[in-house]
Amino acid sequence: MERKELVERIEKEISEAQADIALLVEDLISGEVLISYKEELKVVSASIIKLPIMVTALEQIQKGSFNRDSLITVLDSGILRDTEVFEYGGGQYTLDELLVWMIINSDNTATNCLIDILTKEEINRTLKRLSLQNTKLERYMLDFEAVKQGYNNYTSAQDIGILYKALYHKTILTPELCDYAISILLRQRDKQNSLRYITEEVKAAHKTGGLDFLDHDAGIFYLKGAHYYFGAFVWNAPDDRYGKQWIGRVSKAVYEYYRQR
Repeated sequence: MERKELVERIEKEISEAQADIALLVEDLISGEVLISYKEELKVVSASIIKLPIMVTALEQIQKGSFNRDSLITVLDSGILRDTEVFEYGGGQYTLDELLVWMIINSDNTATNCLIDILTKEEINRTLKRLSLQNTKLERYMLDFEAVKQGYNNYTSAQDIGILYKALYHKTILTPELCDYAISILLRQRDKQNSLRYITEEVKAAHKTGGLDFLDHDAGIFYLKGAHYYFGAFVWNAPDDRYGKQWIGRVSKAVYEYYRQR
């Protein structure tokens, strides 16, 4: 597939989309932006916000405030109804365990516990320092009362791309902590978005996010001789499958372009 054909396919997907869309695809080796559409637009983040929360935690490890084996108490009162990890009650867990469950299982209980120990203020200071202009944490996970009061969590395809590029090029944190972050992201268990229609085994360090009528997926794809950032954000969709399907089609087109090069 030639570059022109890829762009035409993606432009057709965008023009025919029955939802709001933001998209950014960037070659991580050459630095070339292949496709961009409303990448700077501030959107409700859903669980994509967990990537900057992880980066904030790793910055605290780098500073010596915590280490990966630091014990964190998960209270019974803080266990959310959607957990698949803390079903048998709270206890003490390592920081490593909470980070892993927050990313690979998108566990909201682990996330809220991390927000508590890091604080919203510190997380937002980190986001500002990293020049993530459209990313902000305003509420806990599943705090829908806060949403009713006008608070939410936000990001953009461009901001999340900045974080992934910094981890990939090791320009943030130590090289060891960058590798650690990528190693967790590579274990992502949600494959219903960007990997939905790809039949081959793909090495992808990514994070998804989903709410009613909203689906996001962003991360690094490692192909032989090609590494690229793929960030697709879909909201105001007609149903809860549309975003996953749209992201899946676009991701497969990008994947086929790189695979055939």
